[in-house]
Amino acid sequence: MDWVHIRTVAFAVLAILTYYKTVYKWIGFFVKAKKFKPAPQTKKYGIVIAARNEELVIGNLIDSLHSQTYPREKFRVFVVADNCDVSDKTAEIAREHGATVYERHCPEKARKGWALEFLFDNIEKDFGIQSFDGYLFFDADNVVAGDYLERMNEAFSTGVDGVIGYRNSKNFDQNWISAHYSIHFMRSSMNLHRPRGRLQLCTHIAGTGYLLSSEMLKDGWHYSSLTEDTQATMDFAVKGKRIEYCEAAEFYDEQPYSIKVMLRQRIRWAKGRMACFFHYCPNLFYGLVRIFKRNKNENKESIKIFDYKKGTFKDLSLVKKFSFIAERVMDFCSFVVDMAARPLKFIAKNFSNFDMIFYLLPISFIKKMVWIAFYIAEFYVGWKVGSLFTNGMLPVFAGLIQVLFGTLPSYIRNIFSGVLVTVREWNHIHCPNKVKLAFYLITWPLHDMIYPFICLASLFMHVTWKPIKHDVVKTLDDIDSK
Repeated sequence: MDWVHIRTVAFAVLAILTYYKTVYKWIGFFVKAKKFKPAPQTKKYGIVIAARNEELVIGNLIDSLHSQTYPREKFRVFVVADNCDVSDKTAEIAREHGATVYERHCPEKARKGWALEFLFDNIEKDFGIQSFDGYLFFDADNVVAGDYLERMNEAFSTGVDGVIGYRNSKNFDQNWISAHYSIHFMRSSMNLHRPRGRLQLCTHIAGTGYLLSSEMLKDGWHYSSLTEDTQATMDFAVKGKRIEYCEAAEFYDEQPYSIKVMLRQRIRWAKGRMACFFHYCPNLFYGLVRIFKRNKNENKESIKIFDYKKGTFKDLSLVKKFSFIAERVMDFCSFVVDMAARPLKFIAKNFSNFDMIFYLLPISFIKKMVWIAFYIAEFYVGWKVGSLFTNGMLPVFAGLIQVLFGTLPSYIRNIFSGVLVTVREWNHIHCPNKVKLAFYLITWPLHDMIYPFICLASLFMHVTWKPIKHDVVKTLDDIDSK
């Protein structure tokens, strides 16, 4: 078997192993997000915020938390002001807005994971970690919807180990970079979180807007890698924990809008995820065959086929009739997926380990590097045998250029992917200028096209965690007005 056949077989095997992601995408597009029953509002929560020089935005976050529909006496806001500048007023503003604040000064260990470790050590000392039922994690630039905590409590009360909310954007329409980030996170909701939730699989946490049980944190926070969220996710996965997805719990995140910050952040993400892959891969493979015990506290969920009022269709306008039909199709698809998930539940935790392996694995990077190596090898062989120009090496050059810069069909496919996300997540998009939105979708493929090169750069760079300046000051009213 020659090199071409080996490459073809390898790519075919990889395509088969990752085909479930295509199934995920269409499940996420056609099904509704899982809904949770109202739950008693008796659980106590700690809300933790790691902040560094965030005086511009932290007040809005704490105010949005104190405006929750959940009983105010049932949660407490904790802030760690981590290595802030002398002139910065993050700690002072957080205290003025009602948070319990701990200040940390340790420049040699200036990283979010270490800041959280310090914060939980102090919570254990002053309150006891397990005096709360769970902890919600936010970045200082976030703001949260008024019913966020109430909805998260409903999902958490089903007996799962953690919950993530719906990550929306404060500044979708600021420029093409912030728009691409926003579409990226919405794609994660459609392609990953929503289908995993419907299939009762563990999903991943991503930086902010998630809840973890105090039982999982009883020994403190010990995730301090470049991507502490990914590290924590993998640790939970190998332990058979389940992170649920609650789409009704919406929060807003500030997205980077400069090329410099975008590249720096994504290189850190790539480096951190590859490090997690090599560290956790053996345990994740072991988790594929390990027998997990079912969480006895996890409630059984009933399945509903349809949820609508009968006899209203004839009274609707034409547009609303189409919307009505679409809703019924989504109801039916959701029912089918829920039925399919029931008999597969006994291997759900094992499959989550398989899923997390391919969540970490930079497949597009691997494919591109293999193709580049193939064309370089063809070029070298042609040069050594003296047939570089006599036997037509132009296809080699053309192929290499296509691999490096992509092709028009693949670019169009990526645009179509962005359009799918936009259609499905339309109600969450805050971009009143539709011409700008069209431009963002046309340029959206650039977000994925540069990822393999970001992965390559991360292999040869010394990457450190650096804070990102947040200066998009918006309240919920500012966001909702668009």
